[in-house]
Amino acid sequence: MNKKYCSAVMVLVLTALFLSCADNTQKEKVSAETYFDIPTYFKEEVARLTLENPLVEKTVLKDSLSETKSLQIADWENELSSFVSIDLNKPVYAGVLKRDSTANRIVITSTDPKLDLVQIEIQYGENSEPTAFRIQRHVQNSLFETQETLFYAKDKEYSLEKKQSIRILGDKYYRVEGLFNRQTEPKK
Repeated sequence: MNKKYCSAVMVLVLTALFLSCADNTQKEKVSAETYFDIPTYFKEEVARLTLENPLVEKTVLKDSLSETKSLQIADWENELSSFVSIDLNKPVYAGVLKRDSTANRIVITSTDPKLDLVQIEIQYGENSEPTAFRIQRHVQNSLFETQETLFYAKDKEYSLEKKQSIRILGDKYYRVEGLFNRQTEPKK
């Protein structure tokens, strides 16, 4: 009887393992949808802009104070870090993003209001390469609320707009905008 009991237990364990693996395979198929690789795109843009060293008319606005300067950005990695951090292929976004497409535009919207991403719009040019990104984020907890809009149009402009409401400190508004000047100088 002991042999029969051990055999039955082994069959049950193996069956459970098999079904468990089959179930995981199904879950992987459901969440396997991949989206445009935004971090890689912006890392390539960082490398390209570092090499080209374009002149940028940069405006920084904090609340009601603003300053504009023409300059060459010394650290494109830092300048575009907010864009590089957006990764639609993170596991946390699996199954909660809805895609709507036209011939030259993709809009990806989060169906979970608890996530930081609200919407991402990617526009494509004639050669099927991305030409512009608009990313909307929203973070809210008991201490603060932040609404952020990132915009990037290749070789034209980029901006980061942020509205913050911090419980103790009040409301803050920031906007950083860069307009590309087509004249470039190679780095020395």
